[in-house]
Amino acid sequence: MALVSVELIDSNPTFFYNEIGNSPSARDGEMKRNLFCLLVVGALMFVSCKRLPVLKPVADLTQLPTPTSPSPSLPTVPDSTPTAQVVEMSAPYSLVSRERAFGYLEDLVNLQPYSGWRNSATEGEAEALDYVADTLSELPHLQDLGLELERQSFHVFLATEIWESRLFLTNNGQETEVPANAVSGNRRDIRQALRFDSDGALNDVDREPIDVSGQVLLLRTFADVRALAQEDAEGRIVFLDFDAIDPQETGTGVGAELVTALIQKHVAGLVLVVAGGHGESAQDGTFLEDAGMNEGIPMLNVRLEDLAPAGIDSWEALAGIESAHLIWDTDVFSPGQSGNLVARIPGADSSRAVILGAHIDSANTPGAGDNALNCAVLLEVARVIDEGMVQPPVDIYLVWFGSEELGFNGSLHFVNTHQELMDRTLAAFLMDGFTAWEPGPTILAMQEASHARFGNPSLPFADYLSQKAAVYGIPIPPEMILDSEFFSSDDGPFYGFVPAVRFAFGNQAIGERFHTPYDTLESVQDQGGVLQQIASMALIAALEAPLDAPNLRVIPKPERRALIVATHTEVLQMNPPLLIHLDRALAWEGFDVGVIPYGQSPGSADLADADLVVVLPVIDYPSFDGDPTLYDEQWRVDEIEMLVSYVEQGGFLVLTNSANRLFLGQACDTNEDWEDVNALAIPFGISYGGEPFRTIGAFVVGSHPITEGLSALVMTPKNGLPLTLQGGEVLAETESQTAIGLMDYGGAGGQILALSDLRLLDLYNPRESERDNLDFLRNLARYVRGR
Repeated sequence: MALVSVELIDSNPTFFYNEIGNSPSARDGEMKRNLFCLLVVGALMFVSCKRLPVLKPVADLTQLPTPTSPSPSLPTVPDSTPTAQVVEMSAPYSLVSRERAFGYLEDLVNLQPYSGWRNSATEGEAEALDYVADTLSELPHLQDLGLELERQSFHVFLATEIWESRLFLTNNGQETEVPANAVSGNRRDIRQALRFDSDGALNDVDREPIDVSGQVLLLRTFADVRALAQEDAEGRIVFLDFDAIDPQETGTGVGAELVTALIQKHVAGLVLVVAGGHGESAQDGTFLEDAGMNEGIPMLNVRLEDLAPAGIDSWEALAGIESAHLIWDTDVFSPGQSGNLVARIPGADSSRAVILGAHIDSANTPGAGDNALNCAVLLEVARVIDEGMVQPPVDIYLVWFGSEELGFNGSLHFVNTHQELMDRTLAAFLMDGFTAWEPGPTILAMQEASHARFGNPSLPFADYLSQKAAVYGIPIPPEMILDSEFFSSDDGPFYGFVPAVRFAFGNQAIGERFHTPYDTLESVQDQGGVLQQIASMALIAALEAPLDAPNLRVIPKPERRALIVATHTEVLQMNPPLLIHLDRALAWEGFDVGVIPYGQSPGSADLADADLVVVLPVIDYPSFDGDPTLYDEQWRVDEIEMLVSYVEQGGFLVLTNSANRLFLGQACDTNEDWEDVNALAIPFGISYGGEPFRTIGAFVVGSHPITEGLSALVMTPKNGLPLTLQGGEVLAETESQTAIGLMDYGGAGGQILALSDLRLLDLYNPRESERDNLDFLRNLARYVRGR
């Protein structure tokens, strides 16, 4: 998860975005952001094959236990409660079992220990999805209902597989193996990532472990490293206190400098040591970005308390170790392979659906709170429905997302590839965790993105769930029911398509363990009551909301169609679900927004009644350093002819491009496929070419309804490509060249809007939360609606 921190000050929450996925520092310039948080959740049910005990509301909410207090079941009241206060419906909530849920949680946490656990796009993540599928297949009532399982597969930009990470310590003449994990390295830069590949070769699957031994040298401070003479370092196994390079303590770049210094002094291996169990840092350097790390130098990380089998119980004892023996074998893949597991539980009415989801991958840690607990909740929901012999009122989709930690990849892929489901989904309920900066009890929280900027600030799904939570005694503080356009988990990709909330749990003690080796089963062992409440809220969302039929959609009934074509856009962070403002602006103007996902071509039926077609950039995941690509995305002749025909018949086509691969709106490596859009653009008299624009803005020229009321639009620096138009109208310029152009084509009123930069469509960028192109997108939607 991309961690969200909550600071409670005078009961007013202040939120900061902390994108841990690429660096562990809350003060790192890449990771702070005023932002959002969380979600809510609930539980109930009706249509069942047998009657279950009636759950009644709590008469005195002040007597409820706090979320961290153990409680064997949801509280009930005596039968003398006034009839008007009793919710008369069959309720399977009494079947929710913390013991069974903790059993699922323990199984997930114990997968691939100390070799990456359920790290994104690895064997551990795949094993976790296998475990979920096997568990679901053993539920007989769900099988009788016609349970369907779908295993999705997709590429991610980078993945690190930890095959072997072993550490042996010799103390008092006796060698003992102790648990050790390997550092994954950078998640967004291939060159940086390869420094954490044991053989330094991308996509090499051969097992080639590096085996080194040497005398131990313990260093605990910056000064220790700087003062170390090369003759004292050469050939040693250095144990380094992670506090010395923790960006939260030292600042950006200091860790890389220190590690580089050690490598230059020819150390044989490096072990990062954390000591959260000793009241010190709980950080582990999982996402350490070390500019000086190179192949051939093993880097492991350990918890000081895990060295006890070797007789080490303190830093002083560690300093006395005689020698160490490291075995290190890791491989980096680009692209990496990840996946989702989707379970459909057929409902009485399959024309409607509710989606429940949580990400199953961890950040190269045990990942108990982030996010195995919520994955266990999904399994517990399935088990309760099975044991209660429940027939859901509508289809329930349970989704375990892969590679959330690498940028919401699983949920992006799911939304892209389930557009028919999006059209019949009542609501989506997504679960993750958060951390509060102030100590206190565990809090349940809920986030929904309103349409306030369009004129409707309501939070219908969050309000509905919070009301149900109050009735059933599930405490969700009013200040933790949040409205935000910003997200850091799998809720975001849904916001442009269905009503969605993010439901989260957390406190300081739990949250500060996320993305560290201390996110263990023990760290959430006291959360049994919270786990039950989350499961109950998920049941409310899935089973009671369809019966109550609250009006969750505030957008008008669609009367037009918009189609976003991602046929050749493999990078998931450049796909339609992250064009959130575009999706919502179109929906507000009465468009049903559909998607052609990567790998699928639009058909004539897709284009026939589309009022607007948006074509996303051509981009795939290239191989490294100019090697022949694994595949090459480009427009086919038949696809081009179909889109040209669409415009000839009066359609409105938007062309986009990108000089780089984008990650949450930020430019990364070069897009080697940027020229391929010209095969589609040139038939219309448009071409892209030249050096990318360096500036961050496109300046409006002339007057047109699409740019009405605007003076400039936001772009990504060094990403927009200059346009050449054979006629037409220039709407915006950058560096005296065309950035936005409009062309008429054919005799039926067809038009093409050419954009130099995909960012002009407001690709989600949390770093520029107050700089967007929403007014431009609303103008565009209104213009197309009025054609």
